[in-house]
Amino acid sequence: MLRKFLFAMSGLLVLGAVHVMPAQAHSFHHCHHGKAMMKKMMMHGAPIPFYLLNQDRLGLSKNQVKQLVALKIEFRKKAIAEKAQIKILHLDIKEHMMQRNVDTGTVEKDLDKILAHKKVIAGSYIHMVAGAHKVLTSDQFEQSKKLMRAMFRHHMMMMH
Repeated sequence: MLRKFLFAMSGLLVLGAVHVMPAQAHSFHHCHHGKAMMKKMMMHGAPIPFYLLNQDRLGLSKNQVKQLVALKIEFRKKAIAEKAQIKILHLDIKEHMMQRNVDTGTVEKDLDKILAHKKVIAGSYIHMVAGAHKVLTSDQFEQSKKLMRAMFRHHMMMMH
């Protein structure tokens, strides 16, 4: 299972869509659910923490750091607001489901609303990652991929 998870993660890395901090990478083998790790990485603003952690190696300017932090905060605020709406809808659905005659139409509408909020979160995440990649110069982006590969090689050696 871990091998499948790492293979899936490496596929995402090839696309340049996901980066994790070294401190988080260590927890991969402790995580029994890849989905939980992906959610954690997403909420922490992947790949931004990795870029910031390696800002000296990447040669990030103060302005680049400021832009990356702003992207991460903007995403986190949006995700928090959307997740709050999802929780409210979950409560509404539970309330509807406790009725003798469940109004399935209302429940289905609430489910559609939940999916719409999740789509907003996913879209915001994609926007943040794309924006983060654009903050870096092409040389810095290539260097970040090299650092990421080195980190995963180190992690794989430590696991065996």
